[in-house]
Amino acid sequence: MKINLLSILSFFFALFLLCSGYLSLQNALITNAIESRLNYFSSNSNPVVRPNDKKLAETDPNTLTKSAHLLNSFVLLNQWIAYLNQEESASNNWIALLNTSTHIRPTWPNTYVELSKLSKEQQKTSQYQQLAMLFGPYSPSSRLLLIDTIFTHWENSQVSLQMEASQHLIAMTRIWRHRSSLNQMISHSKGKQRICNMLAFNKLKVPTCG
Repeated sequence: MKINLLSILSFFFALFLLCSGYLSLQNALITNAIESRLNYFSSNSNPVVRPNDKKLAETDPNTLTKSAHLLNSFVLLNQWIAYLNQEESASNNWIALLNTSTHIRPTWPNTYVELSKLSKEQQKTSQYQQLAMLFGPYSPSSRLLLIDTIFTHWENSQVSLQMEASQHLIAMTRIWRHRSSLNQMISHSKGKQRICNMLAFNKLKVPTCG
């Protein structure tokens, strides 16, 4: 009886390990595929959505490993595809996934950056921006958000925030590894002209400013 019970327990344990290994492999493949496409979208001037991209974006998020990074990447992939296909973004669905991400990793600034972009309520947008800067004052995504927000709403921003955003802009422009993401942010920012003027005044250049 003991031998049979031990055999049964061993069988179920082996089955559990097999299923866990399969799910881990599946999520690793999905993560790599998403990251690859995000790099492609962000680094090309005229990116194209492939049929496989839509299949990847239609993955049931409930089947994904509850990783804050993976959930954020999944949301970004769907946003890119909606943007490139000129489709209406299902922002409520993405906000729900990002909120799940904040429960998994509450001090990761990237999640609050994305939530601030999707939020349609000014009060919540401001709260998310503050949380992004609180948890990641030197995180590139937080700094880019601050620059975009302040230069877009320059007239209504405090002088201290104007100075802080300007300092971050100049510092990031001088760091080569940030050039691509900075250039992309500027090209989509409503404060683009003001940003370009600030860079020109400091004798700095990025491609999108000409």
